[in-house]
Amino acid sequence: MPAINARIIGAKQIEQVLINAFEDWTREDINGKFWEKEFKRADWAYDGTTTRENPAAFIKDAGMLRDIYDYGELMDSGIKSYKYQSSPNGASANWHWDAKNRGKTPEEYAWYVHEGEGTNQTARGFTDRVSDAKFSFMEADGIGADLEIRVQAALNALNAN
Repeated sequence: MPAINARIIGAKQIEQVLINAFEDWTREDINGKFWEKEFKRADWAYDGTTTRENPAAFIKDAGMLRDIYDYGELMDSGIKSYKYQSSPNGASANWHWDAKNRGKTPEEYAWYVHEGEGTNQTARGFTDRVSDAKFSFMEADGIGADLEIRVQAALNALNAN
C-alpha cells in the first residue's frame, strides 16, 4: 500500500514565507524590473510641447504619446530610495521620488509629473499600479501576478520539506 502523509505548516513558517516573497518581489520585480518598464513605456498621453536639452527627447506636437524616462533621473531617484522594512506586524516597501528639475528649481518634480501640475500639463501617474489603493491581483499582466507566483513557489517549497 502507498504511504501518504498529511501535515499542517505552522503559522510562523507561513508568515515568514509570505514576508520573504514580498521582499523578493519588491526588490527584484518592482524595483528591479517594473519601474524601468513603467518609465520607458511610450504610451503616456502628453498634451504639452516639451523642449529638452536632449534632442531625442523633444516632443513637437501636442497629444503625442511619450515615455517619461527622459534622462532617467526621476526613475533613478525612486529606485535608489527603495527601503524595505519588516517587523512582527508585517512588511512594507517604500520609494521616495526626489529628483530635482535638472538644477532649474530646488523642488522635487515627481509630483508635477505624476499629477500634471506646473509645466507638466498632463498627469502621468507612474506609481498608480503599485500604490495600495490601485493594486490588483486581477490584472492579467498586473504586478500582483508576480507576487502570487513567488508566494505559491515559496509555499510549495515549504510544503515539500
